[in-house]
Amino acid sequence: MLSGGVLGYLLSKLLVQIVGNTISTLYFFLRPSALPWSFWNLAGGIFLGCTASIVGCLPSLLELRRVQPVHVLRGRTATRGASKRMKTIALSGAFCMALALILFGLSFLHVYVGFAGAFTFLLGASLFAGFAIILAVPGMKRLFSLGMGLSGRIAIGNIRENLGRTSVAVAAFMIALSMSIGLGVMIESFRQSLLWWMNSQLRGDLYIYTKADVNVPEELYEELKRIPGIGGIDVFRNVSITFRGKPASITSIDASVLQRYGRFGWLEGGDDDWEQVKRGDVIISESFSRRFGVRKGGRITIETVRGPAELLVAAVYYDYASEHGVLMMDRSLYLKLFRDRTINSLGIFIDEGNPHRAGIIEDVKHRARAFGLPFATREEFHGRILDIFDSTFAVTRSMRVLALIVAFFGIAGALMTLFVERQKEFGVYRALGFTLGDVARMTVAESLGLGLISFFMSTVVGTVFALILIKVINLQSFNWTIFYHFTTRPYLVTALTALAASVAACAYPVWSVVRKYPVMQIREE
Repeated sequence: MLSGGVLGYLLSKLLVQIVGNTISTLYFFLRPSALPWSFWNLAGGIFLGCTASIVGCLPSLLELRRVQPVHVLRGRTATRGASKRMKTIALSGAFCMALALILFGLSFLHVYVGFAGAFTFLLGASLFAGFAIILAVPGMKRLFSLGMGLSGRIAIGNIRENLGRTSVAVAAFMIALSMSIGLGVMIESFRQSLLWWMNSQLRGDLYIYTKADVNVPEELYEELKRIPGIGGIDVFRNVSITFRGKPASITSIDASVLQRYGRFGWLEGGDDDWEQVKRGDVIISESFSRRFGVRKGGRITIETVRGPAELLVAAVYYDYASEHGVLMMDRSLYLKLFRDRTINSLGIFIDEGNPHRAGIIEDVKHRARAFGLPFATREEFHGRILDIFDSTFAVTRSMRVLALIVAFFGIAGALMTLFVERQKEFGVYRALGFTLGDVARMTVAESLGLGLISFFMSTVVGTVFALILIKVINLQSFNWTIFYHFTTRPYLVTALTALAASVAACAYPVWSVVRKYPVMQIREE
């Protein structure tokens, strides 16, 4: 607990720095610092650790009252009735799964209901660990017999005979691996959805944007319009508003340019609705639609410099620019309602196949430099967005690593406990003719068997957990749709992690087996 308090403080400093960098990139400059070291940090850690230890030992104390001393003296034979208990526990897991489905159905009430459903689902999945071991052992015995002979068969049998301990180790390891897969799939799906969104909406060949408090002058816009070969210029302006007491955004664009060059993804409506936007209607983002309950064909009223204005919603589009919601209108309507000629950025579009495309882009860059304004090509602009995305999920990736570290110590602790309990058994194996290599292979096979069961369970649980994060948690948190994208990378990384953790976890037990003589291991007999 003391070391945990120190490591927790050091980890907090790292995470505060990561979060601060993300906020500085997305919103405003921030240089946060972790809270100074205090005795209360250590005291709080000790209190939580002691409380967890006491609560964790209560089931063992209750069981100790029921177990007869003769059963304790028999050692592992006391766990032979575990199969029936595991089936009963699996029924409890099924009940948790059913409860999780109910919570997911009620997640529209609040995002915390969705979090409760996710926690309940993971709890229910962990309760299936013992039952999964029972189902997996017959096939794994045949598999390990082919690879390791009798040692492998005995090792898998030991996993089955020690369900009381191995099921807990598998459950802990499986949950950590599932979180790794779930978060990995969610992040990859979000990234692919973001790429699709950028390639559909941010299709300009060059973007000129503001620098500090200097906006894009209208004079530059008028200059660029006179350059031959430019197919269109999207004039972008974004302002924050309060709609129904909540923050949102109004974006003005050139509807005729986006109608020609954009490839918006539509939740409701389609490309034909651009004609309505040019005539004075608006389109709204998915997050705006879900947050305020507005759909295609609905009417909304906003405050303008001319007073309240009622607008017709022509369509709803997919968007990842703002979780607060965006109301998009043509620049002509925006100037009429707000009398604001400010320009935040210009998107330059050039027709495909134009032989002078490179020269036109260089001309535009030269004019932007003359006004002291930054610019970026489409590829550079997309790359910066992806950099922001990656920095945003830096904390999430660190949490994946921490979960795997905790799981590693969990499975290593379970193996070491089993080894200590069965030292005499290893001595009997040696006395019966098993070589050091046989006993070492047996220990390695046990560890690999636990890791293998945990990984295969995590592929199912992790995939479902990813869908929960995508379809429930993110949707309720940000009001936008992430499209599920299957990728093998999270599964391969998790498989390698499971393999490495399983091998590393058995290192000490194998070393202990090798360095001890049989007479030392069966001395008490």
